[in-house]
Amino acid sequence: MRILTLLTLIFMTLFANIEISKKQESELGIKTTKVQKATTIEFGAYNAKVSLDAKDIISVGLAVDSVVLDIFVTKLSSVKKGDKLISLRSSELLKLQKEYINALIEKQNLLKNYQRDEKLFSEGIISEKNLFTSQKEKLNSELRVSLSEGELLMSGFNEILLKRVRDTHTLVESINILAQRDGLVDAIAVNIGQKVESNKTMMKIYADAKRYLELSVPIAVAKNLVLGDRCYFESKSAEIVAISNIANEETQSVNVRAIIEDAKGVMINRVYFAKIKKSVESAFVVEKSALVYKENMPIIFRKTPKGYEALSVVILKEDAQTYTIEAELTDEDKVAVSSTSALLSAMEHQGE
Repeated sequence: MRILTLLTLIFMTLFANIEISKKQESELGIKTTKVQKATTIEFGAYNAKVSLDAKDIISVGLAVDSVVLDIFVTKLSSVKKGDKLISLRSSELLKLQKEYINALIEKQNLLKNYQRDEKLFSEGIISEKNLFTSQKEKLNSELRVSLSEGELLMSGFNEILLKRVRDTHTLVESINILAQRDGLVDAIAVNIGQKVESNKTMMKIYADAKRYLELSVPIAVAKNLVLGDRCYFESKSAEIVAISNIANEETQSVNVRAIIEDAKGVMINRVYFAKIKKSVESAFVVEKSALVYKENMPIIFRKTPKGYEALSVVILKEDAQTYTIEAELTDEDKVAVSSTSALLSAMEHQGE
């Protein structure tokens, strides 16, 4: 074969050194180009939707039926923790308060009875059995008060309102629901005067919290990503904090999540175009024609003083005209970009 008459192959254990003269190189039409050092790799752009955790989406409602007396905010209002959102009146809450006040009064009376019976028992006037009965009634009354407090707290009361009723034995005719956290009112689902069923969402608030980019990237790209790589969209940046290990069967892609560093002005649920940038070491850009495959392993031919050395590489990214690869190169190296099939053929026919 003509190639074998031109080339002398000296094979190492993993790589091949191919000795070749300038005349032979010219006859084969081998051309070289200098590799370009790459410090970052860019992937995308991809559609990226802005989201937040479910715990940061606050639904405002009441655990009992109620009537809306007033609404203090409007849609898209910014609210601070403790701001009044909505005023409600509930007949069920009034009933629970009455039961609580009755339980408090009963507790006070039974405590007095027990204290009286303790004294009578110490004086030998009543039996231990009677004292035990009195003690049991006192404990039961304390339990009823505790259960009643729990019902009120679960139904929309807070500790401040509970203390007011406990101290004054006066009904709270209406309650104001306050903002639990700073945030933005996204939706208001009720009107003033409206009767609202228990547990219905009256208002939805997006809390001021971490915002995330959610994007889907091809498996081939995802396998090159690590936590800490960065996404860029418009003038914002985000750090990748999660990479799914579950692929979408239809699109052959995986989900990636990145936390946005400065989310001011970023719209929740909006879709942005985001690119991923990855810092790399030992990465170089070469023309596509520089790569050939031997047993499904990509290799390149690096120029040496006496010829060429075959090096295995890892493809990090494919562009229209180039590959970004990871290889044992320097930014002064040159690689063959034409007649690489001839060099590969010489490797495969070594020893013949």
